[in-house]
Amino acid sequence: MSDILTQTVFWLALGGLLLSMMGIAALFQSERERVRLSKRLERATGTGSFSRTTSAPQRQGGSLAYHLGKLRRVVARMGESVSVVLGGEASDAAADLSSAGYRGRDALLIYAFLKTVVPLVAVVAGVIWVLMTKPLGIAMVMPGAGVIAVALTLSKGVDFFVDQRRKERLGRIRRSFPDLLELLVISSEAGLGPQPALHRVAAELATNSPELAQEILQMVSEMQMTNDRRAAYEKLGVRVPLPEIGVFTQTLDQSDIYGTPFSRAMRTLIDEQRANRLMAVEEKAARLPVLMTLPLIFCIMPAVFVVLVGPAALSVIDNILNGG
Repeated sequence: MSDILTQTVFWLALGGLLLSMMGIAALFQSERERVRLSKRLERATGTGSFSRTTSAPQRQGGSLAYHLGKLRRVVARMGESVSVVLGGEASDAAADLSSAGYRGRDALLIYAFLKTVVPLVAVVAGVIWVLMTKPLGIAMVMPGAGVIAVALTLSKGVDFFVDQRRKERLGRIRRSFPDLLELLVISSEAGLGPQPALHRVAAELATNSPELAQEILQMVSEMQMTNDRRAAYEKLGVRVPLPEIGVFTQTLDQSDIYGTPFSRAMRTLIDEQRANRLMAVEEKAARLPVLMTLPLIFCIMPAVFVVLVGPAALSVIDNILNGG
């Protein structure tokens, strides 16, 4: 019975492997067809010679850089094909990558490639290795489970890495946010308007907090180019999903709508942020007794127990040994 079950699982895994290989082959064939059609279009429009003349100096300038760029383009194209399959998850992944600081044109495509294609290649290579090194039977179960575990680790490792970078970046922005408010209060009380004050403060924060300075400069640039302040505020809230930034953008929006003086709005906001920080410190202080319970039990109480009970235990042992 176990042999029949093992053979059934083996043939199912082999069928899944063949279907995956057929899907990869179809993906490469579609990409090859697209490249062929694009080249025909370039030749028809007369732009093919220009592309050849511009790519030749790149090959002569450095073969390593040229091959790396070509590999990047191949990965981006495959990621583009895979990102279409992801569907609605692509927008969430793009928001997470933007929060983590990856805003390149091919960031989402490379993410999709690393999350889907690399684990699939690992599964294919692992199954081939198992088939070549292990006999058919129960001996293939543990190596097959190891291959699946490696593929899942590769897929989830990308998400873990992005989440860690996102948390670290948002933590640095949160620590620098009070400095932003202090400088905005000083600049606004010195007579600067909202946009000049934001631009000046972002320039001052570029050394100590480049992430926050970049976000503020991008928001100011969007406000100047589109003249739509609310959209710029909303985009900043999407790029930096922090409660402090949400309150900050709401304060700016209300100041624009109701005509509240910018300096007064920033001073009110900084007072609220100081109260929130004091409350957070008080919450941490209130958790200290609970956090100190385990060290007290496992580190301090054994020593106290030995000091208090040790002499009595030694006297009892002496009485027993001496026959008293």
